[in-house]
This record gives sequence, structure tokens and C-alpha cells, in this order.
Amino acid sequence: MSMINTRMGRYSLKARDAGNHIRGTIAINDEGGTPLTMQEFDEHYLDDVINNVIYPVTGGNRELTRLLRDQMVKAGFEQPH
Repeated sequence: MSMINTRMGRYSLKARDAGNHIRGTIAINDEGGTPLTMQEFDEHYLDDVINNVIYPVTGGNRELTRLLRDQMVKAGFEQPH
């Protein structure tokens, strides 16, 4: 089972593979690391998490979105072919 718990800048991402979907949270934190806002998600595919959750929450920051996607892939999350 794939899992990730990572922080990049003011963003933190926690997710796990729950069988046929990916469940988790993404948060925007203050400078001290306390969540200012948190969004839960439950998506079927890695690309859905990226496009429907991470990209909008980061304000369309493509570089940060790509880095978080890379971290998810390294943690074992895969997009079915």
C-alpha cells in the first residue's frame, strides 16, 4: 500500500492508497507549520489527485504540482495505463 506524508514550503500532503482510490488531505500551513486550511480528497487516479486537488490548491503552481506528483510517484502511487 502506497503512502505519503510530505511537506513542501507551506503545503503539506498526506495520502494513502485505499485499494481502488487515493484518500488524503492537502493543507496550506502558516510559517509555523499550523494548517490554515485543509482539504480532504478521495480520488480514483493519481492524475485526478494532481489535476482536481493539488493544482487548484497550489493556485496553479505548475512547478510545485510537478514536485508533489514526483514525490507521490516515488512513494509508489501509479497512474494506470
